Amino acid sequence: MDFVKTLKDRTVFIVGSKKNAGKTTFLNYALSRLRGESRCAALSVGVDGEASDQVYGTAKPRVKAAPGDLLLCAETALRHADLHFEILNVYPYTTAIGRPVLVRALRPGRAEISGPENNEQLPEIIADMRRHGAGTVFIDGAADRITQASAGGKAAFVYVARIEPDNLDSACSSLKLIWDASRLPAAGRLREPVIRIDGALTPGKLPPRGEKGGTLVAEDLTKVFLSWQQWKELKCRFDVRFAAGPDLAAFIVNLYNISRADFEARLGDKALQSRIVYNPYEPAARTAAA
Repeated sequence: MDFVKTLKDRTVFIVGSKKNAGKTTFLNYALSRLRGESRCAALSVGVDGEASDQVYGTAKPRVKAAPGDLLLCAETALRHADLHFEILNVYPYTTAIGRPVLVRALRPGRAEISGPENNEQLPEIIADMRRHGAGTVFIDGAADRITQASAGGKAAFVYVARIEPDNLDSACSSLKLIWDASRLPAAGRLREPVIRIDGALTPGKLPPRGEKGGTLVAEDLTKVFLSWQQWKELKCRFDVRFAAGPDLAAFIVNLYNISRADFEARLGDKALQSRIVYNPYEPAARTAAA
């Protein structure tokens, strides 16, 4: 099944393994695939679509808007936007780049999308987008964080990874952890004793090494901040469950200076490999596939 089609009419968080992993490029690809089937909306947890990265100064892909798209932009960004639009709402939030403004694109153009002050405001903005006709809502996530995916109720997320020789081992470990965590059963009926972890699941919150048995319930997989080894050890001691969380739609893997054969040999796990989509927006990938 074409996984992009499964994103239709859902709230979809695009999260990544690192800065410039390819999240905005995937956003443009997904928008182009779903327009015509669903009214699309886009916002960011940070700022996306600007001409150059605000931290590194490198060129960035612009968010390509089409007529009818709903976009959340900062009021300061709209002053010089290459976009003809109508304003649908101005939110009473204060950010470093001005108040968030919900607009509808009236003709093709390029936009710099942004987000609210914090994750707690996301549900309100997403609901407002849907009141204005949005079917599929995309949230472009921030680098090295996937906690945003837990906001706004039931959702799906796409994990975008940039794989290079110098991060091969750590990237493979991250993919394995997310894949394994995404397959855990829902909380349901729990085996006693039950240990509940509020907020982030970090090494400092793990029960003492000598403690085992029963069920450990974390909020959702987006709040797991453990190494792959720590995660495996935790599962050997407890029946780990999540109270809620988004569905994993797919891994998008962009390979740089490494072959697909070498990457998959290091990754292992054939089931995980079956959920990987390699650079879907660039059929002639820069790296050779095995």
